[in-house]
Amino acid sequence: MKNIYLLVLGITGIFLFNSCNDEIVRTLQGEYVGLDNTTTTFIYLRAGDNQPVDFTGQVNLIAVPQTAPIDFTFEVVDSLSNAIENVHYTLVSNTGTIAAGATSGILPIQINPDNIDEDENIDLTIVLTSADVTLANSNPVTYKISVTCESNLAGTADYVHTENWAGEDFTGTVEFEIFDNTPGTYKISDFSFGSFETLSAGLVPTGTILFTHLCGVVNIAGTDQYGESWKLEEVIESGGPVFKFKWSDTYGDFGTVELTRQDGNDWPPMTK
Repeated sequence: MKNIYLLVLGITGIFLFNSCNDEIVRTLQGEYVGLDNTTTTFIYLRAGDNQPVDFTGQVNLIAVPQTAPIDFTFEVVDSLSNAIENVHYTLVSNTGTIAAGATSGILPIQINPDNIDEDENIDLTIVLTSADVTLANSNPVTYKISVTCESNLAGTADYVHTENWAGEDFTGTVEFEIFDNTPGTYKISDFSFGSFETLSAGLVPTGTILFTHLCGVVNIAGTDQYGESWKLEEVIESGGPVFKFKWSDTYGDFGTVELTRQDGNDWPPMTK
């Protein structure tokens, strides 16, 4: 009976050893490259300037830094991606490099943030196909790409209002104030930029008129106290010290406005 008991303990011990041993992470011996799968979520700023940005997905060297560059090739796995080439991303090259003395290299891909909606999630799946050294594995990695939009227009701006319904030039200042704690939505202290105040006994447009700046796209919309609808007709200049645009309302009022921020910052690139 004692021998049977010892035999059972021995078999149990062997089973436990093998089970635990299966969980041990085995260290690769040699020189390898592999896709970085520790950072797979990337968020880019949608600036409204239609400029691509470099993708920051990495290929890692699993070895000491080398004295010569290591080239690698890769491909996009279309069947596992919803990213569309030349829309959401641009493939600069199928070949990348880990520089001499470095432990990682960047995948030569560019992302087009302005072609991605704010609530859209893009999957881009990559697999390494070859390298100057051995591939750690041939498993594809899916990178999740999304965009965020910033708007920081609150503050005081100087205006020059010309080519307007009144036939006069107006200058002054207006305040951009965030409306109802909603990012990208602003009340402007005087949507008529001096013309109503000068010609209408001190009145300025009120009502529901709002200025919106969402992911580089701007607009003026709403109605004034007289029930007239307002809109932004055209963006003439942005992305520098001057924001120039045309506005109108359904009563027939209109104008061209140049705004300069008093904080000295440039306006972001904006389109209608």
